[in-house]
Order: sequence, then structure tokens, then C-alpha cells
Amino acid sequence: MDLILKDIISLSCKALQEEDQYLQESLSNNSCYSCDQAGILKINNERYYQFIIARYLFRCFARRIQVEYDLIDLVVFREDVPSEIEVVVEMKRWMSSTGSPEIPKIRSDFDKLRKCSPAKGLALIMSSNPKGVSIKDNIQYLSDELDRNLDSDLWVYESFDTIGINGEENVFWVAGYNPAY
Repeated sequence: MDLILKDIISLSCKALQEEDQYLQESLSNNSCYSCDQAGILKINNERYYQFIIARYLFRCFARRIQVEYDLIDLVVFREDVPSEIEVVVEMKRWMSSTGSPEIPKIRSDFDKLRKCSPAKGLALIMSSNPKGVSIKDNIQYLSDELDRNLDSDLWVYESFDTIGINGEENVFWVAGYNPAY
């Protein structure tokens, strides 16, 4: 996978981890939430995650980006030719208990990204699972369900530990795949 795509995955995970820490601290300082230790999983909303990532990229990514550009969640413009798009990113939250409801939209995003030449495409998936459950197994399951001849070994992912709504220890992860493979 190209370095720029790996950077986007890594920065996206860092952005969400910072937000997780912010939320955990905010909730712990508010007596209304004394029994609630959840962080990022308290707000299980795809758009929220997308804007947290975009805000972080605005701050620390040395490229011009735009959110919701021509029906694409996020685009990254070339460094040498700032008017040309280098990367198109489609982001999806994959958080339902079975994972099934999100599959059709993720498939559609993969198809959309494959048509975005010559820009590099990145499907960015945000998910979580209880600590002790294998992220790699979940990615294999996702790859199989997407039925797009995906090699599950080509996913790149990063993760961080967090607390779920019920106080359970969770791992939040961000995985990226370049559909051109």
C-alpha cells in the first residue's frame, strides 16, 4: 500500500484516539456520567468520526483536503499540483452486532473507489470489538462478506484500547484497503 494511504490510516486512528481520550476525560469530570466511562464508542456515528478525522488532517497533514467533494467523503489533493486529486477516501462505520447491515454500503463504496482513476482510492473502515477478539479475524470476515475478491492480508489497520458503553474493555480500530489491488 502506498505511503500516503498508510499515513491517512495512521492519522485517522490518532485522531479518533485523541477524541476518545477527550471524551473519557470530559465524561469523568461531569457528575451526570459518573457511571459511564465510555469514550468514542459513546457517539457511534459515522459522520462524527468522519469530521473528527477531517479536523485532525486539517491540523497535521501537509496536504490540502476537502470533505464531501463530488459525493466522496474526503479527498486529498496533490502536493505538487494542488488542483489535482491524489487520493479519494470513502469512510464507513462497521459497528452493528452482526456487521451485516453495513455490508451493502461498504460494497458500494469499493465499487465507487474503483472508478476514481487516476486518484488512489482508500476504503477506510472504523470498527470496534471486545478486547480479546481478533481484529484480523474480523477483517477476514469483512473481506469474505464484501465478496469483492479482497485479500484480507492487504488491509492495513491501527487500533487503540477504549471502554465500551457497558464498561467493557474494547479495541477501536481503523482499517484501510486500496480497492485497486
